[in-house]
This record gives sequence, structure tokens and C-alpha cells, in this order.
Amino acid sequence: MNAIETNYYKLLSSLSLAMDLGSRGLMYHHQRVALIALQIGKLYGLSQEQLERLFTAAILHDAGSSTWEEKQQLIEFNTTKTLNHCKKGYQLFYQHPLFHNIADIILYHHDRWDGLCNSSGRSKNEIPLESRIIHLADRIDVLVQDNVYVLGQKKQICRIINAESKRLLDPFLIEAFNDLSERECFWLDLHSEFIDDVLAHHCPVITKQLEVLEIMPIAQTMAKVIDFKSPFTRKHSVGVAEVCYFLAQKAGFTSGHCDILKVSGLLHDLGKLGIPDTILDKPGKLTSREFDIMKRHTYYTYHILKMVDGFGTINHYASCHHEKLNGRGYPFKLDGKEIKTGARIVAVADIFTALTEDRPYRKEMEKKQVVEILQDQVKAGVIDNELTILLLTNYEEALWSRQNCS
Repeated sequence: MNAIETNYYKLLSSLSLAMDLGSRGLMYHHQRVALIALQIGKLYGLSQEQLERLFTAAILHDAGSSTWEEKQQLIEFNTTKTLNHCKKGYQLFYQHPLFHNIADIILYHHDRWDGLCNSSGRSKNEIPLESRIIHLADRIDVLVQDNVYVLGQKKQICRIINAESKRLLDPFLIEAFNDLSERECFWLDLHSEFIDDVLAHHCPVITKQLEVLEIMPIAQTMAKVIDFKSPFTRKHSVGVAEVCYFLAQKAGFTSGHCDILKVSGLLHDLGKLGIPDTILDKPGKLTSREFDIMKRHTYYTYHILKMVDGFGTINHYASCHHEKLNGRGYPFKLDGKEIKTGARIVAVADIFTALTEDRPYRKEMEKKQVVEILQDQVKAGVIDNELTILLLTNYEEALWSRQNCS
């Protein structure tokens, strides 16, 4: 269980879909930007190494933007509210073991070609080439309207993009775009139900066998993106992950299986990127309608992780953390026999972490309250009795692991 046969493209592409969950539904923005960027990059003569770096940066370029408000600002063509998410993206990646080489690309991907108003002080060729390509691809995509036939938009989009030559955008890259724009398939691909296959065809990265410990930093990055969404969950996913790892160790799981539990904890709330900020930050009890909307998050988590080769176990553990042993959980209404021990661990860890951290409607709870609530959940047939006893027996250690996560 130490290695997972997966596909680097599918892993990054599927996780990027979580970042594209917003008020307009699933926007496919990262996939479309990556597709446009790769085609421009190939026409411009980028090397294989540059194309691999370009794909990774493009598929993750808005990782610093988690809230729906931020995403809404970024889809405005002339927006000037770009610096914050560029800086946050840079902070996510500059020391990352896998993605440190895209940090500068992310930081400068909204810099203007003419240098006006760029906080970096850079202009023209001082801006990384990959950043300039992503900027162009990003602005092309925000102009594409989903409710208008795409070939009918071609002339207008080309006119707007060319008007920004030597100002907002690199004129030499625009020449490559103008070549691409003559091809009907370029535009049809952007509205295609086959975009995943089209992007896979253009993607320069082949299938890799990744060790769980190589997947870990990718999951840790996604956990930060998830937890950025609300000021009240800044360390929730990493906290759940640490408690999962702790409980798995105490339960006698192998080292590799403990790592699987940690990855599952990091990704368990992936679908919350598709939940409105107003619901996540509400300072009181959710209405029944709001709670019904909240229930979507585990459904989203399941379908996003289902796309990743080799993630079957991780997916079950992560997406079933709101299932209940009495069969009354969500979203699948699984009964106790169908819920594996790993998923039971994530469920206990999630409740424990939530109770011991601040929320918009209350401060973190004292030990006595936490113990009572967990015991009540066992009595109600919600969570596993043995795992709960294991947690409560080692309460202080579990709390320390949650509080000292990074």
C-alpha cells in the first residue's frame, strides 16, 4: 500500500476541478486555460521541460483563490484584483517539494506586458514566459461565454485580445493565438464535452507510479486551498489528517496505511470548494435548506476523487466521513457493514477536530463537552465505539497532534 499506480495528469486535472466549483457550477476554467496555454506554448516552440512546467502551473494557476467572491472577481476581463491570489499561490508553492519550480510563474501570471501597475516592477521579457502564456490563456477563457455558441464568439474575442497587444498582453504570444484562432477545433474544444480527453492528448506528462509520500505534498497543498475558503477552517483539513494518522497508528495500521489515512484526511472536505461561503461562515445553525446544500460536499469529493486512478481506498475513506453506522448518514446512506475502518477513523477524527477548534458560532469546546458529545454519537449509532474509546483514551495526545499540525 506504499505505491499507487496513478496518472499525474488525471491527479492534477481532477483536483483542479474542485477549484472550479463556484456559483456558476463547474466552470472547467483551469482545464481550459491549460489547454489554451499548451497549444500556444507548442506553437511558440517551448521545450518538453517548459511544457511540463507550463501544464502544472496552468492547471493550478488559481490555487490561491478559494472563496466564491475571489473567483467572481477573476472572471472579469479588466479586473485589477489579482495580486492577493497570486501571492497566496506563490506561498503555496515556493517551498513545495514537487511544485517549487512553478511558484514564480504563479506569482507573475497576471503581470501586464507593459509593466503598468505591476507590483513586481517587471515588464515584457522580464516576466516569465510561462506566466505570460497563462495570462493570455486566462484572459481568453474569461471572455468565452458558456451560453453562446463558441464559433459565434470568435471574432469578438480575437478583437478584444488583439486590442490588448503591447499593453496587457505579450504581442508575440498574441501572434501565436491568432494562428490558433483560425482553427475551428481550437474553439470547439473549449466548449466540448470531451475536454478531458482533449487536454489529456495535449498534456506532456505521462503516467507515473507515485509513492504515497509523493502524493502527500499534493494533498497537503489541496488541503490548504480547501481551508483558505473560510477563516474558521484555516487548519481543519490538516488537523483531521493528523488525527487520522494518530488513530490509525493506535489501531495498529501499517505505516503505509497510516499514510493513506493521512491523505484521506487532507482531502476529505475537497467538495467544500463547491459550497457557498455564506453557508460555511454562517454564525448560527444552518436552516434545513442550507444543510441540504452542505450535504453536496461529500458527493463532490466522491466524484472528483473517483476520477483519479488508484484512489479507490482514499476515496472511500474521504467521501464517506459523514456516513453513519446506523445507515442515516449522507450522501450514500451506507449501513455499518459497508463503512470500512478507514472511513470510520476519518469520521471520528473529523468530529473531534471540529469540536476542538473555533467555529463562527462558538469557541473550541472543553474536554468534558467533547467527551460527552462523542459518547452520545456512539450511543446514537453514528460513529464507531472502539475507535472513539481509542481516541478518548489518548485524548491529550490526539489533541496535541491536532493543535501542532502545520
